[in-house]
Amino acid sequence: MKNLVLVLFKIGLVLFLALGVALVLAQAVGLVAGSPGLVSGAVSALGLAMTVSAGVTGLLGFLMSYLFHWKTGED
Repeated sequence: MKNLVLVLFKIGLVLFLALGVALVLAQAVGLVAGSPGLVSGAVSALGLAMTVSAGVTGLLGFLMSYLFHWKTGED
């Protein structure tokens, strides 16, 4: 169970970070090109997937704290 959650956490982390980078790059291109449709379209296309994957990854991280018996104040 621990290994599965850890793998899913890592996949989710890479997924939402990659989606975030893609979103920011698309918005930067839209900003440079002067295309407000590209800036807002990037959020419409990638925003929901990025937010959901970040939320699921956060919940998996919370679950990992119980599975791995993490204590507060530990490094």
